[in-house]
Amino acid sequence: MVRELKRLKWPRFKGETQWIRCFAHILNLIVQGILRPFGTQKKRKLDDIVYSSGEEECTESQIRILARGEEALPIQDGDSTEDDSIDDQPDCLTEADIENASDEDDETDRYTSNSCKATLAKFRAIAKKLRFSPNSKATFVDICREKGCPTPHSIERDVRTRWNSTNAQLKSVIRCEPAILEWQRHKKYGLDRKNYVDESDFSLARDLVEVLNVFHEITLQVSIATSARLLNIVVFIDQVTDQLSTAISNREYPPALRNACRVGLKITNKYYSLTDSSPLYRIAILLHPSFRDEYFKMAQWEPEWIAEAIRLARNMWSSHYQPRLSTTPSATPTTSTRPVTGLLAGLSSAAAARGGNSSNDPLDTWLSGALVLDGNSPVNPLKWWIKQKRTGNTHGGLVDMALDVLSCPATSVDVERSFSFGSDYVTSRKHRLAPELVSRGMTVAFYSKNNKIAKGVLAEWKEGLKLNEKAIQKGKRKLIVVDDD
Repeated sequence: MVRELKRLKWPRFKGETQWIRCFAHILNLIVQGILRPFGTQKKRKLDDIVYSSGEEECTESQIRILARGEEALPIQDGDSTEDDSIDDQPDCLTEADIENASDEDDETDRYTSNSCKATLAKFRAIAKKLRFSPNSKATFVDICREKGCPTPHSIERDVRTRWNSTNAQLKSVIRCEPAILEWQRHKKYGLDRKNYVDESDFSLARDLVEVLNVFHEITLQVSIATSARLLNIVVFIDQVTDQLSTAISNREYPPALRNACRVGLKITNKYYSLTDSSPLYRIAILLHPSFRDEYFKMAQWEPEWIAEAIRLARNMWSSHYQPRLSTTPSATPTTSTRPVTGLLAGLSSAAAARGGNSSNDPLDTWLSGALVLDGNSPVNPLKWWIKQKRTGNTHGGLVDMALDVLSCPATSVDVERSFSFGSDYVTSRKHRLAPELVSRGMTVAFYSKNNKIAKGVLAEWKEGLKLNEKAIQKGKRKLIVVDDD
């Protein structure tokens, strides 16, 4: 694969400045940082750490729990326990962070960091009890039906290697709250008294869901095949930053949760600052027909930051995409009809306030042009630029630059899915297949899996090979000539 990539010769995307970090994994790291104060702080010895084959899951298994309308799939092992520690991760609280943290009060706070550890352990005990005891599960389902709890009548498992599994478990606990309060006291099939939950435990669950739900929703968006693009990353990070900043300033939340959000915000800011090392993130925003430089202004970027983003875009355009004879692009704005919320809600008024520019510089003309919207929502930038190219409007070379930059993936999800699919295809009996055969076989299997191959086509192709082979063998037969004389 590396050999094939070298043949493409992409000098425009070369070096560390063009590195893109998988945003799906960044989201997972932020969530782990938020939950870290609520986990065990006891470090295990290296000799005691044993990883079983079931503890690590492929990306496909991690993502399938996030599909809309689907229930979580059962897996074999890997439940989070009190012994699971993520203290070895680099993003720990500094002294300054601790000084800025809010003081916890065991008497007045609804919950504290220590009580949160016990609460999450109780929820895991409930899920484990329902998983390994069929009688307890049946009793729990009956109580859920009596209480009118929404379906499914089950408690999700908190799996250490599965994204957003803690949020999924908390949602299921809230969904079945009335049934849990009654079932846990069942003399035969209930819980041990030490694992009983009360209103303070459910209060923590509701607050955590409010904080973690944005990560679940964004993970859903970036996990859809071919949908996670570079231009969305800055917007997503702004959403996460706004969510965590709001939670930190919300005095209705106990200090334990606000301090946990500070950890998540620190990790978010760390990876936000890393986007400055690559110009692609900012260029992608500038080349979005619905954003351009207006998004930076609405996000209250400093003028020098915006000027730097424009400078980077101009350098890339002049170095690789500037044609000998540039043409002046034209774009027609679309009127707004549907209401939107959030930072993007101001795009409609911004589009109306912008006008054309008589500059002959394609980038200046592009930035001063009117925003293109689909109603009140942003348009699909790739489809818009592809349409521009088909109509022959090159925008002075910006069309090729936009297609190259906007096509950059924001996650490694698609790549990991391909490798996971390949590991399923190449079994232990096929390990000696040539790379070309593996590539061709995976391609055919992928097309067949997505119903891109009509029924009977492969059978006809195979039958054609047999007929062709018979014809070749028939042509090789010796001819015997018989003389009548």
